[in-house]
Amino acid sequence: MHFHREERRLFLTTCFSMQHPPVTGQRQNYLIYLSYGSAGIRSEALYSILSYYKVAATTPATARPTIVIYTDDAASFQKVLGAPADIVYPKIGEEQWTQWKGSVNKVYLLKIGVLEHAAAHFPGNLLFLDTDTIWQKDPTPIFEDISQGVRYMHMDEGALATGNELSRKVYRHLKSFQTQIAGHTLRIEPTTRLFNSGVLGFHSEDAGLLPEVMQLAEQLYAAYNKHMMEQLAFSIRFAVDGEPVREAASYLLHYWNLKALRPVLVELFERYAGQSYEELYHRATQLHIPELHKSEQAYSSLPGWRRAFRKATGRRWRLPHFDL
Repeated sequence: MHFHREERRLFLTTCFSMQHPPVTGQRQNYLIYLSYGSAGIRSEALYSILSYYKVAATTPATARPTIVIYTDDAASFQKVLGAPADIVYPKIGEEQWTQWKGSVNKVYLLKIGVLEHAAAHFPGNLLFLDTDTIWQKDPTPIFEDISQGVRYMHMDEGALATGNELSRKVYRHLKSFQTQIAGHTLRIEPTTRLFNSGVLGFHSEDAGLLPEVMQLAEQLYAAYNKHMMEQLAFSIRFAVDGEPVREAASYLLHYWNLKALRPVLVELFERYAGQSYEELYHRATQLHIPELHKSEQAYSSLPGWRRAFRKATGRRWRLPHFDL
C-alpha cells in the first residue's frame, strides 16, 4: 500500500509507535550516521535507521536520540523517510568532505571529521555507527553509560599479534612503529588490542582526542596502507587513558562482510520508497541478513585449500536470489 506525500510528511507510519512529535527542549543523545557518495551505503543506513525505530518502539519519543545523518544526498533519504522532527542533516560542503579525508585522502577518515563536527554542533552523548548495522536492542543503556564517561566501540577483535590473519599481518609490518602525539608515546606492541570501529560512542567533551586520532591514523596509513588503520588509531588512542572500552556487539549486528548485498538494498528502497516504515522494515528483514552474515563468515573462515576447491567445483559462497 502506497502513502501520499502528506501522509509521509506526518512521519510515514502507524506501526512500531514510530510517530515523532516535534522535539521540545534540547536533546542530549545523538545517533550518528555517515553516508557519503554511494547509494549502497545510503540504503544500508536506511535499514539501520528503520531497525532502530523497531527496537525503540516502546521508548517514549521524547527520550529517543536525535538521529544525525551526515550525507551528500539528504534528498534521497527524505524520499524514503520523509521529514520527521528527530532526523537532522548537517549541511557539509564538498571542500569540507575533501578536507576530512586527511592528507592520505582516505574515505575511512571521514568518520573522524564527522565526529569532530558532531561534537561541536551537537554536544552531549554521541553514538556513531557504520551503516551496515542492524539494531537488535534499544541502545538507551549505551547512552546512559556514555553520559557517565564510558567509551564504546563495536567489539574487541583481540590482540594484533595473535588475532586473525589480517591482524597478524598488520602486526608484522608495524611492530616497530612508534610516534609521539600530544605528549603521548604511541606504539604497536604484542599486547596492542584492535577494536572494530563500526560503533564509536563517547561524550562530546572527549572530542579533543579526535585530532590526535587523525594524526595517528595518517601516520599509520603512511606506514602501511590498509583500510583498518583508522580503527587501529582509535583503539590505540583510547587505550592511553586506561579506561576499558565497552563493546556494543550485543546491541546490533554489524554485517561488514556483505558488501555484495548493497545493490539489493538499493533496489528495495528505490522500488518501495513511499511505503510505511513498517512495510520497508519488513521487506528488508526478509533478506535474512543475519543468516547471510553467518554463512559468509563460515565460508571465509575455511582453510584456503577448501575455499579454492569449492570455487573450482562451483560451490563458492554466493548471495541467493532475492524476489523483492
